[in-house]
Amino acid sequence: MILTITLNPSMDYNYLVSSLTLDQVNRVENPHTSIGGKGINAGRVIAQSGEKVILTGILGGPVGQNILDTLIGEDRYQLEFLTVDGNSRNAITIMHDDDIHTELVERGLYLSKKDDARFFQHLALLLNKYPINVICVSGSVNSDDPNFHGKLLQFLRERLGNEFPILMDISGEQLENCLANPAIRPSFIKPNTHELSELIGKEIDSLEEIITILETDLFAEIETIMISCGGDGAIVKHNETIYNVRIPEVPIVNTTGCGDSTVGGMAYAISQNFSIEDAIKYAMACGISNAQFETNGTIDKEQLKTFIPDIRLEKIAAVSSKN
Repeated sequence: MILTITLNPSMDYNYLVSSLTLDQVNRVENPHTSIGGKGINAGRVIAQSGEKVILTGILGGPVGQNILDTLIGEDRYQLEFLTVDGNSRNAITIMHDDDIHTELVERGLYLSKKDDARFFQHLALLLNKYPINVICVSGSVNSDDPNFHGKLLQFLRERLGNEFPILMDISGEQLENCLANPAIRPSFIKPNTHELSELIGKEIDSLEEIITILETDLFAEIETIMISCGGDGAIVKHNETIYNVRIPEVPIVNTTGCGDSTVGGMAYAISQNFSIEDAIKYAMACGISNAQFETNGTIDKEQLKTFIPDIRLEKIAAVSSKN
């Protein structure tokens, strides 16, 4: 059983238009609506893969109730959200002008110190209640604490130990502060190349540069690091092995949620004790499959069977080993 933690769920509105013109009225068809939040998208993929999944996080207000009602209607999950004051967020995505991707995303529910403490108590109850074997912590948190995710990771490690699989799909200052503590590490992280550039404070221009960065102390003792590269696949470092992951070209309907689907696929693969190479292929296939659907976090298991054989893993030598 897998637990996903989403601290800032959203009601998503996705518009597909041929072009977007600023400073004018853009008349569009009704949007495709779905529930968003990185952990919810990952959880949807986990459920479709065939594993039981618990969704938790925080919800509030009429938008939060709408999110909860919609998730109940999907009938796929064990729902264990904590209700707090305030209103959950809306997120608008506009795909326009040859697949340009424009987003308007509200900040979402504010997690006060009081609600922070309530959520940790809530989480402790879930850990005692369910036979959880993998945890995904995904997405942003609207908190004044820049190290909220670091404290969350410490909380989980103290209760579950250092070997328990904890996947963290976070970015920015929260990821930076998590990585600043070498004593408490996630099992898996998945920054894309842009997020990696932000993390180290400079542009990345080559594959060799990514490999060099992955060998620094910043990422020491993290079992698996996946640097997603969009249509170019990914670079994955698992323990001391580095893979260049190549994916097939496919028609794209929607890129939103592809990374979340990859994380959900990885969580499922870990829960099923896949080998690392099979886990990478399954995770990447989930991301590719999501790109075929308008609804975020959606996969087709029959499609996965066709994508997986076309995903190529090339072991590449570490830069340090060449010197």
